Order: sequence, then C-alpha cells, then structure tokens
Amino acid sequence: MRMIVIGTGPIGGIIGGRLARAGHDMTFVDIDKEHVAAIREKGLQVDVPDGPFNVKINVVFPDEVDGKFNIGFIAVRSNYTPDALNMVMPHLAEDGLLVSLQNGINPPLLEEKVGTDRTVGVAIRMGCQKLGPAHVQTATRGHLYVGHLHGRRTPQLEKLNGLLDAVIPSEITDNILGVLWSKLTYTCLGYYGSLTDASLVTSCADEPSRRMLTEFFAEVVAVGTAAGARFIPLAEYNPPDFYPSHPFEKRLAALNESAKSWKLDDRKGPLRQIQKGIKTEVDFTLAHVVREGERLKIPTPLCRSVLEMIHELESGKRRLGMQNYVELSAA
Repeated sequence: MRMIVIGTGPIGGIIGGRLARAGHDMTFVDIDKEHVAAIREKGLQVDVPDGPFNVKINVVFPDEVDGKFNIGFIAVRSNYTPDALNMVMPHLAEDGLLVSLQNGINPPLLEEKVGTDRTVGVAIRMGCQKLGPAHVQTATRGHLYVGHLHGRRTPQLEKLNGLLDAVIPSEITDNILGVLWSKLTYTCLGYYGSLTDASLVTSCADEPSRRMLTEFFAEVVAVGTAAGARFIPLAEYNPPDFYPSHPFEKRLAALNESAKSWKLDDRKGPLRQIQKGIKTEVDFTLAHVVREGERLKIPTPLCRSVLEMIHELESGKRRLGMQNYVELSAA
C-alpha cells in the first residue's frame, strides 16, 4: 500500500513519520525548500514522549510527485486544502482514500472529490510544533478520532484505523462531525486569545472579560448545534455547557472552571503565525462559524468582530494588544 502525506509539518511529520518508521511505503510532500533540504540531508527528527527518533523519508516538492497512492493524507493548513486536493487527485488510486488531518471542517471539501465512503475525517488531540527545519515535536502521545461524515463503518475505515492505531492511539467514531466541531471550539478560542501577546490568564483576568468570552463560546456552540454537530466533552471543557439556552451564570461557572487550567506562559492559537506574518487558517475555522451562522440565521457578532480583527492583524492594519479586547467589548 502506497501512502502520500501532503504537508510535512507537525501533524504530517509526526503521524506520517511514525508510519514511515513502522516500515510503510510513504511519500511526503512539502513546499518549504529549507525544510525539504534538511530532511533529505539528515532525515526527519520526531521528538515524542515515548522516545525521539530520526527517520529517513522520501520527501518531494509538489511537481515531483510520481505514481498512484492508495491513501492521501491532507496535512496542510486549511487555507491550502484546495491546492492540496488539486495536487493529489491525479495521483490517487481509483478506490483511494482521502484523509483530512486538519483543523476545521474540511471533510466536505474532500467528499466533493471522492464521495463519502472514500473521505475520512480525523480529529487530532495532540499539541505539537515544528521546532525547525526537519524537526517536529509533541509533548503528548496524542489521540485520533477517525470517521466518515455519514457515521457508518466501512472496511476502508476499519483498515485505516488499524493502520493508525498501530502507531498512535486511534478510535473509530460515528460522530466525526461532532468531534471536529468540538475541537473547532478550541481552535476558535485560540483566535480569541491571539488578539494580544499574553495568556488568557492576563487577557481574561476580570469578570467582564470572562463574561465576554462566555458569550463568544455561546455563539460558536449555538452555530455548531444548529449545523447538526453532536458535541463531545474535551479535556478543557464540555462545549454544550456554553449553549445559550443555559442560564448565563451557569455558563460563566463552566468557563471559570475551565480557566483553572490556564497557564501564564501559554500563548493561544495562531499568535506566533501572526507575529511572523504567516497567513492563518482563520478563513476556514472561525470564518466557517460566521458563514454557517449566516446560513442558519444565527447572529455571531463577537465571532465576526474577532474575525475582522484577525484579518487586520494579518494585514498589518492592527496591532496586538489589550486594546483589542477593550474595542471588542465596546462593539
């Protein structure tokens, strides 16, 4: 079985690197010339809790891909999903699977190319990062949820789950949309926390700030629920606790409970990307909530305001700082 990983960053590098170390026929694709050159020279260094390892992998640029593949793992940031699909489709076997290893709700885009039974969504619970060229790292073993959007088991899905579970804990879910939406709430929290270079401990220190964040969560959960998501509990919080039909004080209490896990040195979401001038995934994550809200006629004023601020931060029209939360509160 031949497999191709589009994107050799933290997710593609760690999951794909584990598969390569296990002896599978893997091809990796990336556009970062320095990253590719370093991997070709010294292999991919993968630092994981159960023991760091270095693996020699076949890594190519998009125009160097050759042959057909049984599984295509899409591990690029969500804003590059269309490009990744255009690249991989000519090289996907007739019955090949497309697997999304991404933030956001990307499986519908894959389904447009290959249909429901050949599309698999994967929700990843694993903090990870790229430390430098040819070097990726995670401090956790991680856990994967895999499933088709229709919720049924198929032989292809069971085979894929077995393949992944051999290298990282993985389980089949009949609720991949709900799991992805649950993770999306945390991704959106990352954008909320990226309006200043400070931890949520600082930016949401007082009660008015926490009340505003509680309302932000309520918008995301209301839209996801209307879109058909069956949320699951996360380690950080249980998304349905923020559904707007609950009494506000109960929702605020849920936030305060979650806040006990916040750390002073923690920086949320895409802050480092913004600081480096790298375009974020906001148009396929937080913007997805806003678009779905429009479609379902659910107001999302806070989500929309944060989205506009992130766009302005990306373009250099806005500066990071606590003044952004003051402005958000006024709006």
